Amino acid sequence: MDGGSLTFPELPPRCPHCGDLIRPAVVWFGESLDPDVVSLAAEAADCDVFITVGTSAVVYPAAGFLEQAKRNGALTVEINPEATPATHSVDLALQGGAETILPQLDKLIMAV
Repeated sequence: MDGGSLTFPELPPRCPHCGDLIRPAVVWFGESLDPDVVSLAAEAADCDVFITVGTSAVVYPAAGFLEQAKRNGALTVEINPEATPATHSVDLALQGGAETILPQLDKLIMAV
């Protein structure tokens, strides 16, 4: 790939093999959450470090996982280009885009 933009004939794009949407594990506006996925995500809030990336921190139940992780004793980190309602409650707020902050964070962790 030459680094240029990728275009699709329709958005969101569809898989040429099965016809389903090509997308990461996200929920589009208007879609309901899979209860099994919500349950697994809630289990993930039982951790030592909880990092939330690129969220408004206002859409539940996802916004509640950060609060749950904090109650469970996790170090909480927010990575977001703008402040959110969660910014003042996390242990560490890193302001910037995920494409910038995550590689920097990876380098720091790998150096330890």
